[in-house]
Amino acid sequence: MIFFVRYSGVERRKHERFRAAIPVSIRLINLKEEEAIETQFKGITMDISMEGLSLELKYPEAGKFPSGGKLMGKDREFDLEVNAKLGQDSVRGVGEVRWASIPSPTVMKMGVFLKEIIEGETEEWRNFVISQS
Repeated sequence: MIFFVRYSGVERRKHERFRAAIPVSIRLINLKEEEAIETQFKGITMDISMEGLSLELKYPEAGKFPSGGKLMGKDREFDLEVNAKLGQDSVRGVGEVRWASIPSPTVMKMGVFLKEIIEGETEEWRNFVISQS
């Protein structure tokens, strides 16, 4: 079961967000074994920034995702391997789920902090985000 997280604090983002609908595929990274789980989920971004993105997974992927407790907090069990398709290029990285919600039984939304972008692809991500402004 995934729980709802409602943010009611002061805005802490360092970077401006921009609306962008980018196809994204994600895999779970098991933090105990430090390896990606083969199951792949597909979604689309709702907005992006230099250090993160919010994304939406739709059915059937939304129903197959693990519970929020396994994705968030200091005792989380998973990070996300993110692969964003930017036209001809792809940018890959590792993200940490910061919030998640289920607005309907077939949709899951989450905010992801990009902890790391694969070497050599940071500039592509930066240029893409700037182009969205």
